[in-house]
Amino acid sequence: MKTTPTIIRKRWAALSLLLIASALVAAFQGPFAATATNTTTETTIVLQTTGAPLLASTSQVVANQLANETNPHVDCNLASYTFDDFQGSSTIHYQDLATGIDNVIPGNQVDLLSDISGSRVAYTEVTFTGDTVRIFDTNSQTTTIVPGFNRGNPSIGGNLVAFEHYYNSASLMQREIEVYDLTTGTITPLSNDSLFNVNANVSPNGNAVVWEKCENTGFDCAVYAAVQTAPGVFTTTALTTPSGHDYLALPSTNGYLAVYASSRTGDSDIYYQPVTGGTETHLAIPGAQRFPRISGDLISFESEHQNGTDIFVYDIRTGSLFQVTSTPLDERVSEISVCNDAGRILNAIVGDGAFDIRSVTFAVPSVTNEQIDDVIALVRGFNLPPGTANSLIRKLQNALDAISSGDVPTACSSLTAFKNECAAQSGKKLTPNQATQLINAANLIKSNLGCQ
Repeated sequence: MKTTPTIIRKRWAALSLLLIASALVAAFQGPFAATATNTTTETTIVLQTTGAPLLASTSQVVANQLANETNPHVDCNLASYTFDDFQGSSTIHYQDLATGIDNVIPGNQVDLLSDISGSRVAYTEVTFTGDTVRIFDTNSQTTTIVPGFNRGNPSIGGNLVAFEHYYNSASLMQREIEVYDLTTGTITPLSNDSLFNVNANVSPNGNAVVWEKCENTGFDCAVYAAVQTAPGVFTTTALTTPSGHDYLALPSTNGYLAVYASSRTGDSDIYYQPVTGGTETHLAIPGAQRFPRISGDLISFESEHQNGTDIFVYDIRTGSLFQVTSTPLDERVSEISVCNDAGRILNAIVGDGAFDIRSVTFAVPSVTNEQIDDVIALVRGFNLPPGTANSLIRKLQNALDAISSGDVPTACSSLTAFKNECAAQSGKKLTPNQATQLINAANLIKSNLGCQ
């Protein structure tokens, strides 16, 4: 006979399936940093899923046993997911997607809600004393336990783990977001308001955290972001205002952008803006778009159509929309990872009466490099003095090098420097018309990259 804390396990199991179900139905450190209020302006980009090019891809089955396999997460070639065998046992699996080798993390068979970063898997383990957050290193095969109880639903990025802490076990609708530094072993709270703070997501480098802050009813939600400015020191910004339209916004961040869903204009659409606040971009797409995730410069989301859902990706560098899946299957709750110019999406699907997990791999679209090459050719075609031409081309080359290494902020800075030099040389080494051409071209590239 199992001595599993069944009631507690069912509570977390329900939360584990909440995201899928909702998609199917429609030692503490110093004081808190002051929360900034973001005054947002919106830019709307109108897109159509109909006619979006289908990316060439390969697919593989990650898990399709007689069980509920849910909550998929991926980082490069390593994936994690929750395995519920319908017999009262819930375990965390991790799989090398290159080899297909699947492993089970040692636990108490009441483990669920995992996330993955590099070789580490963070997850919730339910115990009689209270729920705990644990981090398993797949390389060293060792487990780190975050001190304390009543903690769960973790997200991990780099050396930072964010999780929900419910201080009042009698009311699970009062939760705070806290972070644990794996390097220092310290816990830092990001919220302290007795509201319903949930669904934290940590950037890959661990420098940014986004989450939803809702009233204790679970509605009237807003998206928040906290950026780490020094070890254990965070600046928090309210990216949106409380609204019933941002319920299940499910925010995600790549470290400099936050992406989330909102139904403020009717159907659910995808939005993004800098984690520090600023111009909000609205991807206006017919129908319902849900569960956005971001990795690198690609935003993935599920798009509802007459027969179910498919997965699409939006390239913020170029403003291009691509279709990733086009199958009779109902793809839900996807997770994306961009690694070495390859994109990989894991998603849950309805299999034989339960949820299975599949993976789709594709080459990341690249057009920005060609745009910069065109501007370099334009500069050379102006027959400018060698010193002026070399100076302008060097800045464009610096932008290319930064893009190749995935450093978008540096690429944006190089393009800004290019624009500034063009403006300074207007009417001198450049004619006003030449300067305008080059500045407009740089502005287009900056827009495609998502520069602020």
